[in-house]
Amino acid sequence: MEFEIIRLIAGEKRYYPTSVDLGILDDGNYIKHDEIDIPLGKSRYGGPIIDLPPDIAHPEGLRFVCQLDLGEISKHDKHDLLPKTGQLIMFCDIMTEKGKIYYANILNEDLKRTIVEHEDNFWDGVIIEEVKAETEKLEDRYRLPEDEEEEEEFEEYLNEEGKFWDEFAGTDVSKIFGIFTHCQWGEEEIKQKISENKTVLVQFGNNGFNTGGVFSVWIDTEDLKHLNFDNCEYHWGQS
Repeated sequence: MEFEIIRLIAGEKRYYPTSVDLGILDDGNYIKHDEIDIPLGKSRYGGPIIDLPPDIAHPEGLRFVCQLDLGEISKHDKHDLLPKTGQLIMFCDIMTEKGKIYYANILNEDLKRTIVEHEDNFWDGVIIEEVKAETEKLEDRYRLPEDEEEEEEFEEYLNEEGKFWDEFAGTDVSKIFGIFTHCQWGEEEIKQKISENKTVLVQFGNNGFNTGGVFSVWIDTEDLKHLNFDNCEYHWGQS
């Protein structure tokens, strides 16, 4: 099985709240949020810098996850499911897996910049530097044992090709659409998700966005077509 996805590539620099003392985290790849120049509406993940429509406030009790400039991203949508213009702005509490998503068909220059500094989840941010169309295959979720010891350990799970399901496969990809990824879910759970009429609205993995975890949002495909974001599922899979 092959799936069309929109691949999201992170920028090299991360930015963080000026009020936070990085300490040992300061590896030279961080920049204070008031020293970085981010255009209004630029797609990004996490951090204290949020560009909101004038009639939308930061929801209480949730953290800013991302905003997606659909004018940029939808150009790579081969499913024709995303709006062609506007902003998709997401907030979440990963401890309760509750969230809120806003869609606003608004010009970037009409957004209002908001700064929310904190040290909770999604405290630092990164720009989505590049967006491109790609494909992924279900068969890539399987791999060969690395040695005889691993072959013996997973012997009962090997398929006809001598491969077994790799729960960590796909965790290093950030994307829209494609195969649902959760490193704490097994083969049958993921296949069940694939069989549902649902869509990966977004996934941020361990390729410059996260370290050691995958954040993803799952949406009913019909809800996405009607821009109804009230019933989304929010998942954090910790490796």
